[in-house]
Amino acid sequence: MADFDMKSDEEKAEALKAWWRANGTSVGAGIALTIAGMFGWNYYQENKLTSAEGASKIYSQLSKEDANPTAIVEQLNKEYGSSVYTSLAALNAAKSSCEDNKTDACIDLLKTATESSQDSVASIAKIRLARTLISTGKLDEAQSILSASMPKSFESLISELNGDIHFAKKEFKQAREAYDKAINSAAGQNTQLLQMKRDDLGDHLKSGA
Repeated sequence: MADFDMKSDEEKAEALKAWWRANGTSVGAGIALTIAGMFGWNYYQENKLTSAEGASKIYSQLSKEDANPTAIVEQLNKEYGSSVYTSLAALNAAKSSCEDNKTDACIDLLKTATESSQDSVASIAKIRLARTLISTGKLDEAQSILSASMPKSFESLISELNGDIHFAKKEFKQAREAYDKAINSAAGQNTQLLQMKRDDLGDHLKSGA
């Protein structure tokens, strides 16, 4: 930089021309890529917004009295993949299926919801799926679901469900450990039900089962 300052204006001009001849192509390409990137990002954002609006319109059909939740989920999944609207619709449809005792349909819908791009929605779906699997006796599958990575805020729920699995398998010591972990990680939540579950293990533990 010091050498450049000591040169005459004519020498500076020639030096600048020489530098530009040597580097102009790459600089021009860099500018072109930057501009293209800006336009590409804007297109991506606009396309993302359009997709969200489309998915939202389909999702809103759930509020209609004659809505078919399962058909709405299928349409969202086909057109928008694992968008948050697909997952929320799947959770909604799963609730309806479970209430109608359509357990297999409920499980399939919850599995769809677990593929959500939103970690919190996917985790809620995993918890509900595990609970449903436990109720149908599919304990190993439920345990596998609960072993997946989930936010720390779900730790108490995960431990409680693991306790339920161990209890169903008559693994009472492991059930007590899981319930203890659930109580300790409840972070101020009501633990009365958890404590009752733990206390109910007393006779089983005394019998050495």
